[in-house]
Amino acid sequence: MLDKIARWLFAALVLFAMPSLAQQPRPKVPFNVGLREVVYPDEFEPAGIPTLLWYPTQAQPVPWSTGTFIINTRKDAAPAPGRRPLVVLSHGSYGEPYPLHDYAEYLAARGYVVATPKHPRDNNADSSGTYSDLQLVGRSRHIARVIDGVLQDPVFGPLVDQQKIGMIGFSAGGFTALTVLGAVPDFARLAEYCQGQSDDGAACAGGLKGKVRIERPDWRQTPDPRVKAAVIMAPGYGFMFSRKTLQEVTRPVLIYRAANDSTIRHPYSEEWIAENLGRKPEYHVVPGEHLTFFSPCVPERVTHDICREAPGVDRRAIHDEINASILDFFERTLP
Repeated sequence: MLDKIARWLFAALVLFAMPSLAQQPRPKVPFNVGLREVVYPDEFEPAGIPTLLWYPTQAQPVPWSTGTFIINTRKDAAPAPGRRPLVVLSHGSYGEPYPLHDYAEYLAARGYVVATPKHPRDNNADSSGTYSDLQLVGRSRHIARVIDGVLQDPVFGPLVDQQKIGMIGFSAGGFTALTVLGAVPDFARLAEYCQGQSDDGAACAGGLKGKVRIERPDWRQTPDPRVKAAVIMAPGYGFMFSRKTLQEVTRPVLIYRAANDSTIRHPYSEEWIAENLGRKPEYHVVPGEHLTFFSPCVPERVTHDICREAPGVDRRAIHDEINASILDFFERTLP
């Protein structure tokens, strides 16, 4: 009981002590943002991995709408010259890149190339692999193949500094980031977790339903030492990682938790990960729910399920803080 109280006090201190980066002067934005659609090969996916590349350009943007989000980019614009860090951004279960577009745009406008893959078999058009090893093991390979693809890309490969590669992962993408950093999930831990948390809708009462479906027992995860640092937001299924395997992760990690997240059960994911990583991570708690990490919506859609926030929760202000903090993190860890 004392342990649990200590955790809650720690989380509360982080929430209220976190510096308000949004109130600090914003750095000058040196670039506009280009956007290009590419497909990178994967040995197990005949259709490849569809990927959006966000990158610095001098071309003026032509904003357009997805219906929910405004994308402030210029499609297929010429990239600005120079050597750039690369960040790969992994979406959540049933997801796609556009709900996380503001992280990509923010970094690209400040000199980064950002690759946002649409994970095969775990996206909004094809969820046939969701809750299986095709998702929980296969996604790490997707990240490696996307990095390969960008580095071999005749246009973008020469722009990327191969020593400066980072990752952002949201929800299942946070789980993916940990596997890319080398943490090995133990699926047997799911049954043990569900004995005490049987009403967890994502892991036990629904979603995984207490068991990972095995489709490809021959697959192994794909750790990637090229990824030097990672940001994980509301990472799913953190309890699947043992203390021992988390201890082996020693690269810099920045963790975000939403204070009122009803999808990721506290303290079994973010807190467990933060307490056990081999290198002490940076850890922030922000107001809001699981989907608060989605980009701010166009004003006319704020009542949509993926846009709605509790009274007093300002998603745009939260994203201002998160984006500035992520940029600062990568500037320090991808020097």
